Amino acid sequence: MAITIRRATPPESDTLSDLALRSKAHWGYDPEFLATCRAELSVDAADIERLRITVAAVSGQIVGFYALSGGPPEGELAFLFVEPDRIGTGMGRVLWEHCLATAARVGLSRIRIESDPFAEGFYLAMGALRVGEVPSRSISKRKLPLLSFDMSAVPIELHRIDDLATLVAPVLADLRGELETLVPGIPVEHVGATSLPDGLTKGDVDVNVRVHADQFDDVVAALSTRFEAAQPQNWTATFASFSDDRGGLPVGIQVTVRGSDDDFLVAARDRLRADAGLRRKYDRIKQGTAAAGRAAYWQAKNDFLRDMRNGSR
Repeated sequence: MAITIRRATPPESDTLSDLALRSKAHWGYDPEFLATCRAELSVDAADIERLRITVAAVSGQIVGFYALSGGPPEGELAFLFVEPDRIGTGMGRVLWEHCLATAARVGLSRIRIESDPFAEGFYLAMGALRVGEVPSRSISKRKLPLLSFDMSAVPIELHRIDDLATLVAPVLADLRGELETLVPGIPVEHVGATSLPDGLTKGDVDVNVRVHADQFDDVVAALSTRFEAAQPQNWTATFASFSDDRGGLPVGIQVTVRGSDDDFLVAARDRLRADAGLRRKYDRIKQGTAAAGRAAYWQAKNDFLRDMRNGSR
């Protein structure tokens, strides 16, 4: 069974609203209860972008979706529904794991979940903790479990770079084409692990858009019309980052001002490309921290890259 994960499109809002109600009905709620919940479970075209709605499809048919809203440090899982005949088949886990990858890219530290009581067991099994209760937005005097998921301990899954080569190439070509339309004439460099000849990667495709200082604000504004801001708490006057999903791979776009302290990504790539021993050291650091979770993994990587910039590696 091939599952396609992609962002929802505005014309699919009615399809998603109907799916949410069918999924809710799986738990035995009566028609009157479901009618009361209809407005809360409805998705409109504006929600598609505002809530980062992502769908899972099998043979072109949408079988589930989730919505992750908010920005760092805490986001909220606004929806996670699957078709009733897919409940218990692992589809919910597929969507949840994709949600975690999205949360990591946009820099979330925690995910807030106002859960249906019947779904609470699923989220607890995924590692969420119950932290309280909240009133239902649809049913008077009804209380819902309030859960929280800590992103810091989420393990990193590593892949061999050469195993992803056939997936990376079309994603990169498609991204370059879109960036040329948005910011024509601006150089786009493939950076990050997937730009190296071998080694390990968590599977994302990173590009560096290098601009002159007087171009920075205009380029950031142009990319903001199409891509989602990533970790905006780390933005500076010479650095901004965006994220996307395409071809089944997460995409990162880093905008840097040429010659600034933030403009080191291409130089780091070139040094790693030229030094196989340095790449092996980098891989060992990734392997040694991936299981400990994202916080430890990112810290170790950042320390390595900082030392490399400072000439101590």
